[in-house]
Amino acid sequence: MTRLGQAVAEDLRDQGRLAEFEAILAKHQVSTSASQPTPAHLWFTRLAFRGTKVLTGVTSAGVAVDTDYREEVPFTFSWDLGTGLYGVGSDENLRGKSSTLRILMWALRGRCDLKNEVRAWVDHVEVGLTIDGVAHRVTFDVDHDNSDRPIGQLTRTSGAGETVVGTFDSDDTFEDVMGSAMMAALRLPAIAATQEGRRTQHVWPTYAGALLIRGDNLDMLLGDKKFAGLPARLLSMFAGAEWAAARNEATSAVTVAKAELTDLQDATKKHATALHEAHERAEDAVTKAQNALEQISSSEYDLDAVTAAVEELADLDDQTASVNHRLLAARSSLSVATAQFNAEQALRVQQAEDAYASFFFQQLQPHVCPRCAGPVTKERQDAERDQHQCSVCTSTLDIAAQGEHVVVATVVPEADRQHLVDDLQVPTGHGEDGGDSSDDDEDEDAEGRTDALNALASARDDAERRVAALETRLAVFNERRVVVRQVLEANRAATGAAAARQQAQLDLARAEGAAAALAPDSTQLGPDQGRAEVLAGDLVVLNSAKKITTNWVQEGQRQWLSDLGEDITRLAREFGMSNLTQVDLGGGATMTVYQGGQTNAYSACERGEKLRLKLATAIALIKQGHASGVGRHPGLLFVDSPGAEEVPIDDLDVMLEALQREATAADIQVFIGTRHTEELVALLGEDRCRLGRGTNFVW
Repeated sequence: MTRLGQAVAEDLRDQGRLAEFEAILAKHQVSTSASQPTPAHLWFTRLAFRGTKVLTGVTSAGVAVDTDYREEVPFTFSWDLGTGLYGVGSDENLRGKSSTLRILMWALRGRCDLKNEVRAWVDHVEVGLTIDGVAHRVTFDVDHDNSDRPIGQLTRTSGAGETVVGTFDSDDTFEDVMGSAMMAALRLPAIAATQEGRRTQHVWPTYAGALLIRGDNLDMLLGDKKFAGLPARLLSMFAGAEWAAARNEATSAVTVAKAELTDLQDATKKHATALHEAHERAEDAVTKAQNALEQISSSEYDLDAVTAAVEELADLDDQTASVNHRLLAARSSLSVATAQFNAEQALRVQQAEDAYASFFFQQLQPHVCPRCAGPVTKERQDAERDQHQCSVCTSTLDIAAQGEHVVVATVVPEADRQHLVDDLQVPTGHGEDGGDSSDDDEDEDAEGRTDALNALASARDDAERRVAALETRLAVFNERRVVVRQVLEANRAATGAAAARQQAQLDLARAEGAAAALAPDSTQLGPDQGRAEVLAGDLVVLNSAKKITTNWVQEGQRQWLSDLGEDITRLAREFGMSNLTQVDLGGGATMTVYQGGQTNAYSACERGEKLRLKLATAIALIKQGHASGVGRHPGLLFVDSPGAEEVPIDDLDVMLEALQREATAADIQVFIGTRHTEELVALLGEDRCRLGRGTNFVW
């Protein structure tokens, strides 16, 4: 059982759910216990850095020259430090006073806000600091070959020797190392906050920013970030309010939970709206489907006839394809048979014509030589018959061939002579004395040739009959296809109407089903409705915790704020606001200023007045923490260029003297940067100042 958990249970009057309440607080990262913080003491012991300046348009003595002028000037800066007031000054601007303070801040929080050209000048930095008497040292080099990134380490020295706390090699890791080390060593809790409905935290850079007071961050009483509620959180943290951290956590948890719940409720509303719109669209679809169904004709058709026609048409398609295939083959066979018959018949005619021509030529009795036209004498004609010599060329004739009425010389090869004899058989009816000149062998050859021709003619006729039969069958199929298509055509309109009606009935059924599914149902939960209900229950607990911790913080701070207001009034008067009579500091880091019988808010004050009030607030926080032993302010402060904020020289002297007095009395460390070098060195002495007199640079 924890104090906050018990208080929430009492506030909600439900002790039986104490464990559940504490679990809810833990789930939302709200601390349920707290302790009184004690302030740590932080101050620098040494600052040293070196590098090379690149000056353009100005000499190393700070004298302006031609813009083309360029000079590289090596520099080394070293300063041993203690508690009290220290000053950095220059008679002119842009001489290095603010950069000196920024280098200290770079080493302290790991975040650099030097101008790029100044950062590029620095080669090495070494800073010594002490936290509650424990020495720490930050050393790093600047890698100019890699975006001027810092590479170094943080070490801690104790009785056991030097320990490396962390190393870094980039801006991010440098900030992480310094943040983790400083938050732990200074005993600072993270400041819970929210941004755009999401949980976030302010850590060391935020605390460190509150240690710096300069002219461009006077709008906020504490800190250097314009973040809603941050000054109030810083005030409670620095004041040491016991439950300040828990209140910040509870406040952030409420904000985050509300944002998430709002998103879920918006999603639920959108879901319900979408369902309603979808249901209306579904109802419209039902009406349209009903109208479409009523408008469709309910024509009847012969389903059996259509089915039979479709089946028969498919069968006819198959048979027609088969017959077409066979007809194609039959026509090819007919073409081949016809070509063979015609070729054989032409050959027979050609052979007969050749035989008649040869026989006719063989029967001729030449009277002159066909070449020289010389006469063929009777003696030579008689020699052909008696001596078997050609009457034209006198070549010896084949006696056997002459017996076949064929004239051929013996010098012709025997095979050729026989072939000639076979080809020149005396046609029927042309033998001697008009008798039949063919013998039995010749009759057999003629019969064989006749049989071959008849066979070809028979094959051709068979092919013609097959083609005719297939064509007839194909014609029957085509006629039947016409009849079947007529049946289908007769039922086509009725078929389309029936299909459309069936589709309309299906559309209506679907529309009715969708409308039924989208009908409003109060028992259904929207998206993440369960999560929304859990968050709503958690918010009851978180709001109770926020209310309780706020009351505890306010009760604890009431007297403290009153005392702090008195200290701020006294310090601001010492800093030059002589007409100030009272300051009321609110727990939200608001301030009411009483001057000349009138009241003003801090935001309505002049900038010079804001500087004094902000400085007085920081000093008062530090002094009160050190005096009471309760608080979190580390006792380190930077004040940059107060003379630029409408502070007259006499008032500046007064403010510097008061600031030195308060810093010495509280044993804290304060750095101030100003252009009033003579006043600064006159008050602090040379050892506590680093100056750039005239046109010269600080380093």
